Amino acid sequence: MRASPHTSGRGAFWFVVVASVLAVALAVALGFVVLGRVFQSTTPVQGLVGSEKVELFTDERVRDRFAELGYEVAVRARGSRLMAEDPGEADFLSPGSGQAAEYVRRLHGLGDEYRPFSTPMVVLSYRPMVDALEEAGVAHRSEDGTWSFDLAAYLELTGERVRWRDLPGSAVSSSNRNEVLVRTTDPRTSNSAAMHVAALSYLLNGEEVVPPGGVDRELTDTLSRLFLAQGQPPESSQQPFDQYRDLGAGHTPLLWAYESQYVDAMVNGPALAEDAVVLYPAPTVYSEHRVVPFTDAGAEVGRLLTEDERLQELAAEHGFRTQAGNSFDDLVAEHGLPVRTRLDDVVNSPTHEAMEGLLTAIEQAYSDNGIRPPTADEAARGGGS
Repeated sequence: MRASPHTSGRGAFWFVVVASVLAVALAVALGFVVLGRVFQSTTPVQGLVGSEKVELFTDERVRDRFAELGYEVAVRARGSRLMAEDPGEADFLSPGSGQAAEYVRRLHGLGDEYRPFSTPMVVLSYRPMVDALEEAGVAHRSEDGTWSFDLAAYLELTGERVRWRDLPGSAVSSSNRNEVLVRTTDPRTSNSAAMHVAALSYLLNGEEVVPPGGVDRELTDTLSRLFLAQGQPPESSQQPFDQYRDLGAGHTPLLWAYESQYVDAMVNGPALAEDAVVLYPAPTVYSEHRVVPFTDAGAEVGRLLTEDERLQELAAEHGFRTQAGNSFDDLVAEHGLPVRTRLDDVVNSPTHEAMEGLLTAIEQAYSDNGIRPPTADEAARGGGS
């Protein structure tokens, strides 16, 4: 039976009333959500980090995730050797090695540290250089398609001061007069350069980690020459990487770098040239990026970087090898990168005391040859990591 006009009108009236009330309630609820986000209270946290981690901390996705967790994290770049001496008002420090983190803890009487991710050291080059080095017995390709860089064979070349034009084959121009040298950052401030010292000193010390105590003069003289032959070194790890990418093999034929820099560039851009090659030194060392907190807020940042699944995924997207899950392996597979996901030929770094002995000797060699150290401002700008 058809409803009367009177009954139909009343139903429509209450329908409009109910719909209006629901709309208002929904608007109010959404307003509270928006206002809650706008006025959400976040704790500001300041950190000093190596330059290779700045892009991770400034990634908007990382910043947003920290904000969701209640923290507004801001970082400045500082070399791993420098940050311990002058932490300023930082809530946490994030050096690029376990030895540097240990020094921070002992110097300031701290107990806690977090180990959110790491990255091995690699050598970056270009295909013509790799072809020449392969013929010279320095580089070889593994069954998995990745490249190895024989550091012992490289040291033999440097001992004879071989130039690129002297290498067998015709891959490199006969007019290339430059000595075959791996370019590094400044060992007086830089963690990545210290990692180079760790790997080379292991071989120069008869395949033994250099112990604390007296420093072998012949060993440090060899190391010093390899650094001094490069001229004035760059303060930060990002500067030579950018030059490798932008200026090509003529400027930087071989670069000691973090694997994370290579992966980050290939995933997030700007991508490297098609003939760019990543090689794994034999042996290599791991750069263990740690977080040493000075405050409770700094400790929370370290804990979240280590335990929060989303932050771990984002660290992997920037090329770091994380503590849990398969994010890094999945990323490498997705982009088809020639990256070695499992490394066997890895050696330990010397203790902080032993490393300081080596670096101090190299620092003295720079001073004796009139090569000035970076100023505090330059080191802070560059990061020296």
